[in-house]
Amino acid sequence: MNSNLDIHERIKYLREKVLKLKQSEMSLKIGLKQGSLSDIERRKTKTVTDRIIKDISREFNISENWLRTGKGEMFITSDTFSLDEQAKKNNLTDLEIAIMRSYMNLDREIREKLMDELEMIFKISNETAATTEEKSIDAEIEAELEAYRKELEAEKKGKTLSALPKSKRKESS
Repeated sequence: MNSNLDIHERIKYLREKVLKLKQSEMSLKIGLKQGSLSDIERRKTKTVTDRIIKDISREFNISENWLRTGKGEMFITSDTFSLDEQAKKNNLTDLEIAIMRSYMNLDREIREKLMDELEMIFKISNETAATTEEKSIDAEIEAELEAYRKELEAEKKGKTLSALPKSKRKESS
């Protein structure tokens, strides 16, 4: 997008090309009369108020700097954590959201104690999982060793049997 456009042209560009909204839709979202938005886009209104700029920025996650100057990124990239965004992204249930919100409202000291307890639970859980996995591997190795041992014994018996005279083989069978 050409950064030489003025704020009026950027608003129109944003509405038409980026957001793909009609004037009536955009004006409704920012609490402005459609005629006023039309006047802004056609430069009938010389200045765009701070309130309108802030409303557009807030409603559509647009950088105020970009809207005013055409410089920088158009959209605001958030480095903050939003529980609501994460809840939607991870499809959390109402109960899970309530638990998270309740946790955040706990006293700092209580949260620390709770975290200590959870850490212990997860350490135990991880250790148990690791121990169970190790036991499973050990059991697998033991089973393979036992099978190999039986094979060797059978092989030895076979050689021993073949070394015996035929009459002795029948007796041992």
